[in-house]
Formats: sequence, C-alpha cells, structure tokens
Amino acid sequence: MDSPRLILRTYRANDHAQVDHLFYSTYFSLVPEGVKIKLKSPLFWVFWIACYAYLLAIIPVLLAGMNFPSWTDTLLKVFFTFSWAVLSFAGVFVITDRFEAVDKVEQARQNDLSDPETYYLNWIKEEVEVSDESASNDGNKKRVTFDKDAKPATEIMRRQKPVEEQSPSHFWVLELDNKVCGMVGLAHYTERLISRRSVQPPAWKLILISMFRRYGLPLPEFLKDLHSKLPVAVFGEPHEPHVATLQRLAVKTEYQECGLSSLLIDRAMSWAHEKGLTSITAVTNEFEGRAAEILKKKHGFKLVKKEKKGWFGQYEKTWSCDVEEWMKRHEATANKYFHNKDATDSTS
Repeated sequence: MDSPRLILRTYRANDHAQVDHLFYSTYFSLVPEGVKIKLKSPLFWVFWIACYAYLLAIIPVLLAGMNFPSWTDTLLKVFFTFSWAVLSFAGVFVITDRFEAVDKVEQARQNDLSDPETYYLNWIKEEVEVSDESASNDGNKKRVTFDKDAKPATEIMRRQKPVEEQSPSHFWVLELDNKVCGMVGLAHYTERLISRRSVQPPAWKLILISMFRRYGLPLPEFLKDLHSKLPVAVFGEPHEPHVATLQRLAVKTEYQECGLSSLLIDRAMSWAHEKGLTSITAVTNEFEGRAAEILKKKHGFKLVKKEKKGWFGQYEKTWSCDVEEWMKRHEATANKYFHNKDATDSTS
C-alpha cells in the first residue's frame, strides 16, 4: 500500500473552498478553550455567585403567605441551583461559540481569506468589460458574468504586481493525498487595510435597545444612532520595513499533534529569511493557547505584549521572533526542506 503523499506548496485559486472550510472548522473546534478561559476568570465567578445568591434570596419571598410543606423550600433551592448551573454554563458556551468565535472567523473570511491571492500573493484583480467578439475569440478567459440589464459582459482580469511593487507576503497550503490539511500565511501590508466586514455595536447595547423599545421607553443618549458613532473598522495596519506577521496557521483536527504546524512555520520562517525580513510577529488569543505554546517552545517566539479584550479573560498576545536567531537554531531543518524551493514533497 502506497504511503500518504504530503505536499507543501503555494496557495492556488482553486484551493479557496478547502481553505475556507479548514479555517472555520478548526477554529470552531477551539471554542472549549475559550470557555475554559472564561471559567478561570474571577469576575465570571463573582457574577455567577451574585446571581445565584439572588435566586436563593427570592425563594422565601415566593413562598411567603403560601401553605406549602416545609420541604418545598429545599426543593426550590435544589431546582434553582441545577437550573442556574445548566443555563449559565450553556450560556457561556453559546456566547463563546455563536458570538466571539463567529466574529473572529468572519473577520478573516471576509477579509484576507476571501481572496488570499490578492492579500498574500501580490495579484491584482480588476473587473473589466469585454465585447462578445473578444469573449468568443479568447480561449484564456477565466470567468464571464452576463448582466441582464447591461451589455457587454464583465470579466475578472488577473495580473501580478510588478516585481518592485511586490510585498514579501505569501500563503501556503499543506496537502495530504490531494486534500488540503493545513495552511499558513505570512502577511506584510504596505498600507492601512479597511475591513470589508461591517462593524456592529456591542451585543449588550443591542439587547438594551430591544428592551427599551419592548417597554416603550425613550432611549438614553448613549444608545441613540449607534451605527453612526462606530469607528472605521481597520483590518490591518502597515508593517514596518522588514517585518511581517505569521497568521492563519491551521491544521486539520485529525492531523494535529503530528508536527505539521512546525512544518508550516518552518516554511514561513525560511521564506522570511530568503526575502530579507528581520522580524516576524504573531498574534494569538484565548482560543489559540496551543498555537502560542508551539510558537514559544518550538520556535522561540517571545511575548512582547498582552492586551485585555474583555471582562471575562479574553485577551490578545503579540509575539515576536528574530529571523536570524531562528535560522541559527533551525538552519538544518530549513535547508533540508525548503532551500530554494517553493514546494516540498515528502512521504510519511
């Protein structure tokens, strides 16, 4: 029986569906990590205990003046305890999964992962009008969309930036038997990138608005015209010269713990060295503790900043790695797999 064939190569346009699925499926599998962080937050337990104490305190009020057996008080306490435990922990999971994870996934899917070729591989795509004659004579046309209300047809034209304008960004996928099982990107932005995802007000403000409207109450000033008060959403800031960001590291769940993450990081760091980059940064959050451990313990990334992102343990950590130092520690590995190559074949 043939051994599985593992290939590390540059992203292609026809990989998009598999890359998209790989990213969101692996990210949602990290939700339990986000839940654990919340359960470790002291503020969560302060809130939980306060609500639980309130529920126990209202039991005598509910039973006041009613002729119930003496054991009713104990039964209600047991019921409230069980109900509050189930509802609160289920609520934490739903908020982490349906709000926080979805927000992080959609931020990527609607920006750089919507088209890795333009964000990472220095391609420019433009929509141009084409005549029927040119559309029929040119056999190399990629895609033509006919508009019922306007002719001629439109076509997405692809061209790569001139060499002198290209950034040292890149995007790789890892294939196992012709199926994408891993990916990683190295991003170097030369200008500020505005997010393509519309910004939404905080969920708690939207809940307050619905409650005020439900009971016909006038909205406080801080709840009026929320969308007009929202800042412009920035997806990425320009990098300093010779600096890039390692991001979108993902390995299919069933192939994790096999060293494939390090294989992807090795390729990105090797590329950074080839392109003259001196420092690579990475940003992890409370969902990505395992990725942070790999960066720190296996590749020498150092924590440079930790930023609080919420009241219940949410955070972002910024890591940095000196490319020359990494090469000194991993030179043999880098040369073995990636010396002057854009794709790597290996069997396992």
